[in-house]
Parts: sequence; structure tokens; C-alpha cells
Amino acid sequence: MKRIPMHKAGFTLIEVIVVVAVIAILAAILTPTISRNIEDSKISRTKNEVQVIAAAIASLYKDVGGWPYTNADGPSGGVDRVLGNSSTVPTATGPNAGTQAARWGTYGIPKSLADYLYYNNPDDDSGATNQNQSGQDYSTSGDYAWRGPYADRELFDDAWGRSYVINARYFPGNARTNTAGHRVFILSAGSNGLWSTSFSDGVTRLTSPDDGIRDDDIGHTLAINP
Repeated sequence: MKRIPMHKAGFTLIEVIVVVAVIAILAAILTPTISRNIEDSKISRTKNEVQVIAAAIASLYKDVGGWPYTNADGPSGGVDRVLGNSSTVPTATGPNAGTQAARWGTYGIPKSLADYLYYNNPDDDSGATNQNQSGQDYSTSGDYAWRGPYADRELFDDAWGRSYVINARYFPGNARTNTAGHRVFILSAGSNGLWSTSFSDGVTRLTSPDDGIRDDDIGHTLAINP
């Protein structure tokens, strides 16, 4: 009977079991590290994006002389929240949530961020409908003209696929409430998707606790009221 040379023989069962065991051990060791790296990259991306969006809003303010909350023919009484994506807004709060933190996801009159940065539609219309209306939307000529678009997309989600939210209720000049002492943020609910930062008329940068960004929420300050 012809013998098979040892160097041409296949793996033995024991050898296969050893290799599989080594791969399993390496996977168990590396998986948490890979997961942490992926999560860290999402946090970094979101921190970068809130700054990019804030810069776009600053450009809008420089051009039109007003913050993205309303215009002469805007929603009645002003806007409470500006949303990056109305279909992906988180609504739940975290275990250490500040006062009325749920309002980031649920409160008052919302409007799309795209209506300011991507479309010229700060009035009571939205999206591509009825843009550039004289006396209703931003002017398209003169010293205070809309020179957008200021962004390259319509929807603004964080790295976990959830909407950014702006507490536009407290923008200087908004008629919704007394804005004294409030910070205005563009905010992500962070990796857990739960709001922790206060959204309360009675919580400002001057109170204790204050209205600063809490827990794993990620944001950038757009305006500070005196």
C-alpha cells in the first residue's frame, strides 16, 4: 500500500481544535478593544460634526443677521427646537438627567435645520417648497442676504444615526421666552441615545446645577445669553 508522505498529510483533528481554540481566544481578547475603538471613532466624529454644523450656523448668522429660529412669517410665536432629522430624534432621558431633559426630544414647536442651512425657508414652509419668498424668507440680495446652502445635505444625524437638536427656544431675539442666562447648544444624545442635559426655563448657566452639557451628551455652544 502506498504511504502518504508526512509533508502532504492534512491537519489532524487535534491540530484543528488547537487552531480554533487559539482563534477563539484571540477574538475574545481583541473584540472589546475593537468595539472600544469603533465607539471612540463615533464619539470623535460626532464631536467634529457639531463643530462643523456650528460653523455653518455662524456663517448663516453673519450673512442674514439672525439665528435659525424663525423669521417674520415663521411658525407662530417662534421655534423651540431645531432638528437635524425629525424622524430620528431621541425622546428618552438618562438615569442622571437634568431638569426637563426630555424636552430635547419632545418639546414645543420644532423646525428643520435644513430650512436654514440647506434651503432658504425659515418661514412657516419647509423643505424645497416656497423658498426665497420676499418678506417671508431671508432676503437673497443686499447686505443681509442668504448665501447658502451652508451644508451639503438635508439631514443631520450623529454617528449613531440620531438627530442633532438645537434648543432654539433660547436663541437671543426669540420671542418664546426670557432667554437671559441660557446657553444655546447643538446637541447629540451621545452613545446611549438618552438625553441628560437640562432643557428648562429655570436652569441657566447661572444656576446650580447649571445648564451645561451632562454625562455622555455631545454638543457645541452656539450662543450664550448675558
